[in-house]
Amino acid sequence: MGSGDAAHICGTLFPVGHSWLSEPDLTRWVEAEYGLLKGDPCRLVSESINQTYRLTRNDAAIYLRVSRVGARTLDDVAREADLVCYLGQHGLRIATPISRLDGRHAGEVAAPEGSRVAMLYATAHGDDVRDITPAHSRAYGRLAAGIHTATDASGDAFDRFHLDTAHLIDGPLAAIQDRMGNEAPDEIAYLTEIAARIKPRIAALPRTPPEFGICHGDLHPGNVRFDAAGEPTVFDVDCYGPGWRAYDLAVFLWNSYLERRSKTWRASRWNAFLRGYREVAPLSPSSLAAVPLFLVARQIWLMGHDCAGKSGWHPQWIDASWLGAMNGYIRAWTEEYPSLR
Repeated sequence: MGSGDAAHICGTLFPVGHSWLSEPDLTRWVEAEYGLLKGDPCRLVSESINQTYRLTRNDAAIYLRVSRVGARTLDDVAREADLVCYLGQHGLRIATPISRLDGRHAGEVAAPEGSRVAMLYATAHGDDVRDITPAHSRAYGRLAAGIHTATDASGDAFDRFHLDTAHLIDGPLAAIQDRMGNEAPDEIAYLTEIAARIKPRIAALPRTPPEFGICHGDLHPGNVRFDAAGEPTVFDVDCYGPGWRAYDLAVFLWNSYLERRSKTWRASRWNAFLRGYREVAPLSPSSLAAVPLFLVARQIWLMGHDCAGKSGWHPQWIDASWLGAMNGYIRAWTEEYPSLR
């Protein structure tokens, strides 16, 4: 194919897979769409499925979240805003979206790679406390249970993509296999085998409340702030969807493993989290027994997330040694939890 053919296919500019938006121009877009006064400009603070930008207006921080193309539809994000408003109306502490001038919460930015969905959020009240105490964990468990119980009566009002085996295992495993190709075949075979082992057991779990229903989808300590009294405010509901509540709980435990917390630290926080949860909502023996299955499912989801280029990780980091290290957590869980053997 000659250069003329390439120009014909690509047009005047080569197609873009994912862009970094101009911060000054994005600032002006936010001011125009939301009717905000001028203030500190947007500053990119994180990148994963979304790019998150921080702004300051009237001495208060607010956050603009811009999804990757294809990651979330306008309807996905609009439903998320509806869910967050619903939870806030039910007295749950959650960071709320800010309305645009047109009355909607979600809008679109015309980026080079296509239309990207954006939503502006108020900041979550409190401070980031990654080294959470058992008291923090217990309060977080109560909030998690509050989210679950508040949405059990909502029917399918907030339905969107499900946190099922297709979302947690099938799609991510395909992304891992595609990315790794013929590299580390033994590791791919191990991951494929354990995925096949846990998938039917997860699929056989009840699909009715309280075991199944709306889940936050990402309940780790990085998505919560605590005020001086230790009360939590949760945010980043982007990964929410109908799913097994055992998965929502497992994410909290899973995070402590990836942060390489000690067994004593992990047990004290996990038990406190469960205690707080049970103070608000029931937790069936079958749901608790399923938690190790969802540790593995969450790990596969994360690995697929990385391999699909959605996490902000540089491609050179995703190699055979990375796959072996990530599988190492699963091997350790298999030793620790007899139900995984």
